[in-house]
Amino acid sequence: MFIAVHRWFHSAMTNTPTTLRAVMARLRDPQGGCPWDLKQDHQSLAKYLREEAAEVLDALASHVPGEARSEAHLKEELGDLWLQVVFHAQLAAERSAFDLEGIERAIVAKLVRRHPHVFGDEQVAGAEGVLVAWEAIKAQERAEKGEAAERRLLEGLPASLSPLEEGMEIGRRCAKVGFEWPDLDGVMDKVAEELDELRAESEPQRVEEEFGDLLFSLVQWARFKGLDPDRALRRQMMRFKDRFAKVEDDARAAGGWEHRTLEQMEAAWQAAKKEKRG
Repeated sequence: MFIAVHRWFHSAMTNTPTTLRAVMARLRDPQGGCPWDLKQDHQSLAKYLREEAAEVLDALASHVPGEARSEAHLKEELGDLWLQVVFHAQLAAERSAFDLEGIERAIVAKLVRRHPHVFGDEQVAGAEGVLVAWEAIKAQERAEKGEAAERRLLEGLPASLSPLEEGMEIGRRCAKVGFEWPDLDGVMDKVAEELDELRAESEPQRVEEEFGDLLFSLVQWARFKGLDPDRALRRQMMRFKDRFAKVEDDARAAGGWEHRTLEQMEAAWQAAKKEKRG
């Protein structure tokens, strides 16, 4: 009996793929694969790629380096995102377009080509010099492909960027050509100016425009300070939800929202803030 069970266990283990690529190939196998996975294509998977990327960003926003639970959460979300890459690679491999190894070879070649100061003999002046050289190499690559070597500065912004991320990228690109405030005080003056203009408006369309101007100026202030506005907002919303849960607990204990005044809810909110800081 023991020998029979051992043989079955050994067979089951040896038939179980041990790499993500092998798992994906098994799931997509027309003979015995998963019906759901077999139905998917690049377009149907697009929403899952967006979702998993967003969950990685959420994990990063709450990430605490060295904390076991936080590290495990980040690892799990990165794995989910990696699964999406492997899934798309598997689809491409099935039609003999490219595979996972091809993807890796391509990005390795690109990184080596765009870092001649690391893998070659070129010299650059710090991080800013790296960015200048990077853009020059990209322009050369476009020319070799028959594309316009000199694109407009704000062309080619990835459609996947969030509005906050796009605002950051616009600011970075403009700064490269000198279209930039001289110092942080200049950016803060612009923020104050836009806030005053927002306060002065009452017509709905103009209010929206001034609100957008204010948000854009705040994004540029964050860029000057070296902050990630997208992560800052994600973290703020996490804090808000955590504190509001305490307000909701207080309301439930009192019998419902109808038994709590705004002043009482504010008191519970302040207590939650104090507890968190403590």
